Amino acid sequence: MRSIKERLEQSVATLGTLERKREEMRSPALGADTEWSLIESELREIEEDILQDPGALEKFLVRDKRSA
Repeated sequence: MRSIKERLEQSVATLGTLERKREEMRSPALGADTEWSLIESELREIEEDILQDPGALEKFLVRDKRSA
């Protein structure tokens, strides 16, 4: 499993490539679905990591009573 840092670095590189392609093609919507999917996936993985080991964030977490 890749670390958060590695995942985010790869995601940033991918988003940078998308941005360059948008500028080259003059198409602001190019890869929008890919961008959205990538960001959503990363946020979900970060959330899972935090919930598994909240550390100092524990006091800021609000747990959904339905999932308890």
